[in-house]
Amino acid sequence: MTIPAGNYAIARFELTGSDKYEGAWNMVYGSWLPENGYQPDDRPCYELYHNDPKEHPQGLHIVDICVPVRPL
Repeated sequence: MTIPAGNYAIARFELTGSDKYEGAWNMVYGSWLPENGYQPDDRPCYELYHNDPKEHPQGLHIVDICVPVRPL
């Protein structure tokens, strides 16, 4: 997949399970973006996975949530 160029907010999380992804996305959209003067734009969002949680000693999911942004 080709990802369009532009500015992205990238938030790294170490999640304790797959049920925690929704809360991470909500934090980015509900808190971080508005508090920092950004809004999402029309390009696609994506997740970048850094590990296999089955192989992590604590079972953590290490993931970047990437949201295309523009100023408010």
